[in-house]
Amino acid sequence: MKKIFILTSCLLAASCFTLRAQQNLRTGYFLDGYTYGYKLNPAFQGERGFFAIPALGKASIGLESNLGLSTLLYPSGDKMVTFLHPDVSNEQFLGKMKYGNKAMVNADLPVFAIGFRTGRAYHTLDLSVRADVGMNLTKDLFAFMKVGSSEGQTSWNISDLGARVEGRMELAYGYSRTIGENLSIGARVKMLAGLARADVSMDKLNLKLAGDEWAATAKGNASISGPVKIRMNEDGLIDLDSFELYPIDELIDYVKKPSLGFALDLGASYELFDFLTLSASVLDLGVISWKNVTYASTPQASWNFKGFEDLNLSDSDLEGEFNAIADEFSQMVNIKKDSESEKASSPISATAHFGVEAKLPFYKRFSIGALATHRFAGAYSWTEGRFSVNWALLRIFALSGSYAISDFGTSYGAAMNIHLPGLTLFAGVDSFKPLLNVTPQFIPIDQLNTNVTLGLNFALGKYKGQYPKKEKVRE
Repeated sequence: MKKIFILTSCLLAASCFTLRAQQNLRTGYFLDGYTYGYKLNPAFQGERGFFAIPALGKASIGLESNLGLSTLLYPSGDKMVTFLHPDVSNEQFLGKMKYGNKAMVNADLPVFAIGFRTGRAYHTLDLSVRADVGMNLTKDLFAFMKVGSSEGQTSWNISDLGARVEGRMELAYGYSRTIGENLSIGARVKMLAGLARADVSMDKLNLKLAGDEWAATAKGNASISGPVKIRMNEDGLIDLDSFELYPIDELIDYVKKPSLGFALDLGASYELFDFLTLSASVLDLGVISWKNVTYASTPQASWNFKGFEDLNLSDSDLEGEFNAIADEFSQMVNIKKDSESEKASSPISATAHFGVEAKLPFYKRFSIGALATHRFAGAYSWTEGRFSVNWALLRIFALSGSYAISDFGTSYGAAMNIHLPGLTLFAGVDSFKPLLNVTPQFIPIDQLNTNVTLGLNFALGKYKGQYPKKEKVRE
């Protein structure tokens, strides 16, 4: 367990975990006929009702980071080695490293979803499984791991390390209604079932060379909730290598009585002029009451560990290198158990969108859109501005292309939607450039910053979109 956790941490550099409400396709915000636009803004109404095909209705997996594998792994002869390998110089590695190294890994997998229309109202009902994982690892941490005392430095002050993991199920009912000719409002009510959560924050880690070892003192805390058994070692610290899932009978009891919560999405859309529409939404205003919470913190006293030098990595394979890193990392971060609580509440992170869409007055099937997104997540907050061009070529086919500037850099996205009689197919990415250079396992090499969303749904009812058959489009 410990080595898998540390391996993932180092390999992804992985993570400023913002716990996003869903891995939504932001390039699809202005995409004509996009079935799941209501997840971005609950005021949006579908052109038709729909029924999601189980496992195929919508699958979203996303990874956003300002690092790539090429920053962490390097060729050495006929093999790949980590950045700690002697063949990788300090300048070569640290020259690529950014000060704040962030990433998010998340997934949104629907169990079922349905949407239907009644008069001027549009209803949705869906059940989905959410998973989010990540960390925030600063350049100082990697610099210490690589340099240590090799350049005469005998003390390091490392701060702002963090990690958060959450898994939950969401059962949501959405209602949208048009008021008059120009205004639409909507809301989604969500019942949440928390599956597991861990939140670790290391505010400060001070390291000072003491002989041939490093003396460490830290200020940090953690909370853990989920179907796992936490064991202590002989020093009274949490044993990171002994985490175990509940046995099957206890796991069934845990699932029967999950951690429960509630959340609300709100949205509105207003057609200011015939060619200009304003929209806004706020998602995931809510909280989960977690069961069986364990609280932990770093011990008051200092402790010693060897550091990451002299690991004898020259003859190791890649797995051996990461195992050696994991062993030393677990010695650097000590956590002791403080207390337990039957229940403890924590808010989920909210997201806000504000959009402006302008259609060409002489050809309304073509529009230009601007979408501002902000994630309210404390130390894990982020902001993005995304600009898009959108083209409803025919009533059955639409395209969007986007360019974004965010805390993770710049990205280019694309999405398409095919809405045939009785069937809707969509696919898109918010950042497709990293997909042009990937490993055989389809992991981006240059930048770990992409997501993929696709789905296939049955369409229900008559077309109620923007372009009815009787409209004659000026070519």
